[in-house]
Amino acid sequence: MIVQSSKSINIFLVFCSFFFLLACGGPEEKKAKFFNKGKALYDQGDYVKARLEFKNAIQIDLKYAEAYYYLALTELKEQNPRKAYGSLSKAVELDPGLIDAQLELGNLLLAGRAPDRALEKADIVLEAIPESNDALLLKSGALLRLEKSNEAEEILKGLLEKENTPSRVYLLLATIYDRRGERSRAVEIVKEGLKTNPDEPFFYIILARIAVEKKNTDEAITLFKKVIEIQPENKDHQFTLASLLWDVGRKNEATEIINDLIVSQDEPEDAPLKAAQFYVSKKELALAEETLTEAIRKTPSSFKLRFLLSELYLNKKEVDRAAGILQQALALADDPASPGALQAKTGLAKIHLLRGEIDKAKKLTDEVLKENPKSVDAHFINGNLFLLEKDGESAVAEFRISVSERPQFVPAYLRLAEAHFMNKEIELAGETLKKGLEANPDSRQILQGLTRFYLLKKDFDSVEQVMKDFLASHEDDLQIRAALGDFYVLVKKPEEARKVYEEVIVRAPENPLGYLRLSGLRWKSGEKKEAAALLERGYGQIEDSLPLAAALVQLYIAEKQYDKAIALCEKRIAKSQQEPFAYNLLGRVYLSKKDYDPAEKAFVRAIELQPEWMAPYNSLAALYVLKGDTAGAIARFQQSLEVNPQRAETYISLAMLYEKTGDYAKAMEVYEQALQKNSRFWPAANNLAFLLSEYGETAESLERALKLVQQAQEIRPGEPEILDTLGWIYFKMGNVERAADLIGQAQTSAPANPVLNYHLGLVLAESGRVEEARQRLQEAISSGESFHGIDTAREVLKTLQ
Repeated sequence: MIVQSSKSINIFLVFCSFFFLLACGGPEEKKAKFFNKGKALYDQGDYVKARLEFKNAIQIDLKYAEAYYYLALTELKEQNPRKAYGSLSKAVELDPGLIDAQLELGNLLLAGRAPDRALEKADIVLEAIPESNDALLLKSGALLRLEKSNEAEEILKGLLEKENTPSRVYLLLATIYDRRGERSRAVEIVKEGLKTNPDEPFFYIILARIAVEKKNTDEAITLFKKVIEIQPENKDHQFTLASLLWDVGRKNEATEIINDLIVSQDEPEDAPLKAAQFYVSKKELALAEETLTEAIRKTPSSFKLRFLLSELYLNKKEVDRAAGILQQALALADDPASPGALQAKTGLAKIHLLRGEIDKAKKLTDEVLKENPKSVDAHFINGNLFLLEKDGESAVAEFRISVSERPQFVPAYLRLAEAHFMNKEIELAGETLKKGLEANPDSRQILQGLTRFYLLKKDFDSVEQVMKDFLASHEDDLQIRAALGDFYVLVKKPEEARKVYEEVIVRAPENPLGYLRLSGLRWKSGEKKEAAALLERGYGQIEDSLPLAAALVQLYIAEKQYDKAIALCEKRIAKSQQEPFAYNLLGRVYLSKKDYDPAEKAFVRAIELQPEWMAPYNSLAALYVLKGDTAGAIARFQQSLEVNPQRAETYISLAMLYEKTGDYAKAMEVYEQALQKNSRFWPAANNLAFLLSEYGETAESLERALKLVQQAQEIRPGEPEILDTLGWIYFKMGNVERAADLIGQAQTSAPANPVLNYHLGLVLAESGRVEEARQRLQEAISSGESFHGIDTAREVLKTLQ
């Protein structure tokens, strides 16, 4: 018999305990423990910790379908639908019978505009649970997106007969009836839904929207007060109520609501940010600035408030102040790798890019990428810098990173396509735009880029199809609908164009777009009376429309109906004596009549009211030429400058007179003098840049022109004249795609401007977009206005025909 010592027994017990614990703590038990803890945290609303527990469970078992499902639910709670989609896809791949995951995945697919795939998921669930209300709702929503409204309606009517009908059934039915134009029936179904779901806020929101459409704002205000009673925690509803009150003149009440929100919010940044955005939407930039400045005073460590204030200054074209705020934000950051510091650096890099300060911008983006190699903004800025340097290959690499990291980043697709065009990789540019539209099906910009690509290839069927596909899911997009009409004009299908323009008018009788397009088509077709009647009808409905007023006056001038034109202008002036547009228009009428004295008075008044607007200067210079008094006018302006050398508008008038007489060297000299007096007088910088690009005698002239126009752009970002000049300089430098983009932006804001149409036509012709070029040049020549380059426009148009 062997007698064991107590020490041996203890060791034995330790080993037994160890192996017992190992058996009890095996992988199955561990993953279950992580999973159950994750579910408990999920139920408590602690989604950050819950996510970690579910990931721990998955680490132990990579095929744990239910853990993937709950991980997806957590991501949805954290507003991360892309990550949720990945986890749900994995869950159903591992276990197709996980019905709840199939259903959630279907809802995500529907939200992501993939109704056909959402329908597949609904059918999988219904095969397992034929009476599933959630699956039936998903199926009806998918059918509705697939424009099978009758089938969707049948399912929804069946759901109405069940007890405890979900509110979404009524909402979807209301959508169907509204799309059919059965507004009263839609309202009835919403009110019926309210009876069974009296605390569903969306019903009240729908009724409020309808009340707003009917201009019954008081009713909308009452309805939104009810919404706030139901969901007092949702501050967005209170901002909507404030907006409604503001729009009916009850600004004090609106401001009181906003101030209460700012004071009562636990989060010191959220309410001031939303309040500032609210004031910006109401064009109250001073109030927005005041709100942000006060919030920064109370919360001096806030990056978010400073970033919005900087953006506000950029919108106000106060670039130096915008940069100053970003410098303050940068000074706040102790850690150069902190998100706030990196965002401040990318913001400053954008400003340097805007100024054309390539080295300074590149230094900042390098610093950002050192800390965060995946920074989308830094790569995007770098791509733009490479485009400026005509390094298309490097630009492609940078923009590819941007779209890969952020598939919803629309400008990156556009710039990537531009870089491919620069490299003569036309097909790759087209593929980029197609992928961009797939990832961003609501992007009008990418659609327009894709139509330009098809036009370049003369693939007119694809142009028509892609525009129609877009309109199928964006019925109310008037710009694209009008663009479809423009396309029909381009390919000489006037009847189809007429139908499209008429539909624009029917859909939006208070929008000038349809009247302008259709009247232009009829005028070109020789239907002059019909064109005039259309413009008069549109102007009767929208008297505040400047484009309609200009088009109607131009038509009256063409038909020598001067009394009507003068009456229209004088009526506008009587309504607002501070409107420079009306004075310039009146001057053009008198100029057409060769009635020079009242024309001169009108142009001078327009200049007094808006000294930085170029149109009346150009008109005034044309008047002196027609009058045969250029020498006398030049003498008067020179004398005026001797008396008051600080008067910027006199320099512009004098320089433009020299331009009209062909003395471009003298014109440039005067613009230089103007800039010596005021370096921030952007019209002088812009005009000098253009003349340098056209008549500069040295190799450095183009470089100086580029710097000048970039300085002007810094002061007035988005100004059509500056965009045109910048585009024209890039054209001269050989960057045709960049030129087409910039001049195209300018032309969109002033589609009747003959100079913009001429410049765009030449650039399009150079890039091979012959049909578009022909249309733009024809528009320029047919304007009835004389402009610098009109002879060239005629010659190029002949070669294109």
